[in-house]
Amino acid sequence: MIVSTEAIIIHSRRFGDTSRIVTAYSRELGKVGLVAKGARTTSSSLGPALEPLSHVQLTVYHAKNRDLHTVSRAETAVARSHIHASYEHLSAGLLMCELILRTQAQEQPDGEIFELLSKALGVLDASAQQEAYAVSVAMRLRLADIMGFGIQRAPLPSELRHVTIDVTDGAVHEHSNGIRLSIAAYTIMHASLRGRWMPSQQPDRLEIESFLSVYFSHHLDTRITPQAFNTLL
Repeated sequence: MIVSTEAIIIHSRRFGDTSRIVTAYSRELGKVGLVAKGARTTSSSLGPALEPLSHVQLTVYHAKNRDLHTVSRAETAVARSHIHASYEHLSAGLLMCELILRTQAQEQPDGEIFELLSKALGVLDASAQQEAYAVSVAMRLRLADIMGFGIQRAPLPSELRHVTIDVTDGAVHEHSNGIRLSIAAYTIMHASLRGRWMPSQQPDRLEIESFLSVYFSHHLDTRITPQAFNTLL
């Protein structure tokens, strides 16, 4: 079956001497594995469109019961020139793609998730360098909302030094069992959910990344079987 679909490239690696294996998140197919034969040759028109973070229109030969499908055409659908302009933009975009790669099952399309990723990359492309990380935080927290385990949006007094987020329901407390965050890290997360892109320091980012890793892992482990979880990795 030949499928034409809008997609965002979330992962790409070399395959053999001339080809490339790509993972895309597409509107019609969801997360899908693709092989682009000859994409690394100088004469191929596929290569430039299959880099991570590219927003493309794909034509795919989709075969039943196969893990990899063949790309026959790939053209840029939405040009986002600024995403590759700085390390901050690039790393923020890759953080978004990494979480999509990790959390979404193979070939289970979700239009809301596709629109979230597309819109977030558009915001990232228009953001200043110091805002890029906060955009990635907002996208990932909103992904948790869509998947049914978002955190609460409770504003907290600035005089607090730490808060705790309950890993089971995302409730925010001053004192309880759960994941402890500095008020600075939580404020960045809370502001991001409101569309305010706060600059951040490396210690705050490390806290946020640790929280997101533990929080998503907890909910993925409790929502799906170990066999299904293996397909997400």
